[in-house]
Amino acid sequence: THHPTIDWEEVPELLEKVSLNPSNSHPISQLAVKLTFMTFLRSGALTRLEWKMIDWEKKLITIDGSTSGLKRRKGKNDDKPHHVPITPQMEKILLRAKRFNQGEKYVFPPLKKSRFDHLDPSAPNNFLRTLGYEGKLVAHGWRSVALTNGIDLLKTPREVIKKQMGHLPDNKVDKAYDQSLMLEERRTFLNKWCELLVANGLEI
Repeated sequence: THHPTIDWEEVPELLEKVSLNPSNSHPISQLAVKLTFMTFLRSGALTRLEWKMIDWEKKLITIDGSTSGLKRRKGKNDDKPHHVPITPQMEKILLRAKRFNQGEKYVFPPLKKSRFDHLDPSAPNNFLRTLGYEGKLVAHGWRSVALTNGIDLLKTPREVIKKQMGHLPDNKVDKAYDQSLMLEERRTFLNKWCELLVANGLEI
């Protein structure tokens, strides 16, 4: 089944609601959703981001391939990390999250006692639900927004966006030979993507 998603015409209203946070959700949840919109990481991977994964000098997040949420197969391709170039907007979100840090290793700590020692992966969806998007949009559905409009609005090649989504080569030849990361192309795309979100109402 397809994850609930929205059309681009609905995005500005969503970004305004996320920025205003009318439900008065915890700032950590709000920051997590903003970073989700910028990176379109799956919630499982986003909530497991660790401070040690961030290279502030290189402006790059390197997520270990074994991290839950990357959808790598154990023993098959979980040796391949996922890279997220850090845009100026992402850096501001990360620095704000750091203000809530009390020595935890995770960027997004749990909001209450939980079976997780990081933010519950359901938190982004819960935040969207409080904004009135139940049945209309889930965090995973945002990946469709990013891919569709990255192509349509930003004219970014599908291959670049799919690599940024964490997709690995899906045919025998590419699996064997394609080791490309296209980091510069991905950085260019993410810079344009984050600028587009801000232009359409996302407050950083």
